Amino acid sequence: MTRLFALLVLLMLAAPAVAQDFPVTIRHAFGETVIAAPPQRVVSVGYHEQDFLYALGIAPVGVHEWFGGRPYATWPWAEAARQAVAATPEVQNGYEIDLEWVLSLEPDLIVATFAPMDARSYAQLAQIAPVVGPPAGYPTWGAPWEEELRLIGQATGQGTRAETVIADVAAQVAGLRQTYPQLAGLRGTMAYFTDGQFIGYRSSDGANRLLMQLGVTTPATFDQMAGPGGNFSISPERADLFDLDVVLWLVEPPSRKVIEALPTYAALRLAREGRSVWADELMMGATSFQSPLSQAWALESLGAALAAAADGDPATVVPLEGVAR
Repeated sequence: MTRLFALLVLLMLAAPAVAQDFPVTIRHAFGETVIAAPPQRVVSVGYHEQDFLYALGIAPVGVHEWFGGRPYATWPWAEAARQAVAATPEVQNGYEIDLEWVLSLEPDLIVATFAPMDARSYAQLAQIAPVVGPPAGYPTWGAPWEEELRLIGQATGQGTRAETVIADVAAQVAGLRQTYPQLAGLRGTMAYFTDGQFIGYRSSDGANRLLMQLGVTTPATFDQMAGPGGNFSISPERADLFDLDVVLWLVEPPSRKVIEALPTYAALRLAREGRSVWADELMMGATSFQSPLSQAWALESLGAALAAAADGDPATVVPLEGVAR
């Protein structure tokens, strides 16, 4: 996996920078943005867009911390790409966008494709610099990472490079589907557990996209049950909804202990046959980030883990368990 990840980073960084004519007009969920010239000072106010910029060979001057508390708000899967462009961005903490912080960085482009932004905050940001909002036509937080990357690539003059990155990840997925054909047609999902409730997610959210690329399909009922935020909660009495071929649990070790102690969970085929995959901290981060770099990092080990869990043998060691990265 390490060799594959290194190769992907090299491919991303080696992709030629093809000249793109400016001005360009970017169409997004909040309207249109005209960018007069290639941007030199890019600020990312969303939660994961730094990964996208690094994948395109761009060093932002400011980024927004989401979670994890990593230096420069950069997780391990993006660290090599950050270093390759010598990026040392200022970091804004806190959930909301700090307009004064953005203004102080004097940006000539603001990237907000996955940001806590409404029409009012978009208008305020647009008074500072051109803003790239989320791709149009998708639910809030629900656009595919490929469409985000295309928008950012167009806005920064790296549209060709964006397509190269997308093709590289697609080739990785195709290779994994050949390596693990047994995953095709399985029913599965990602899941969370908090305050005594199981949390399920629609098929287009987070790790469910990764599962779908590998051939594992989230039940249609999950899409029907999900609310505007893309998820739903149920009591342990309805744990049977998660009795699938495989489930990726994005929970900390204490929550795992609680789940495994529940009689309703222990009674499931999922539990009896060892079909759960318990993500570690970095896998939880990568599946949440849903960026081109986190995808490339997560897919390889996730494919092996899903295949091991889905064999129906509780004695099989699932690779994600106890593996330090």
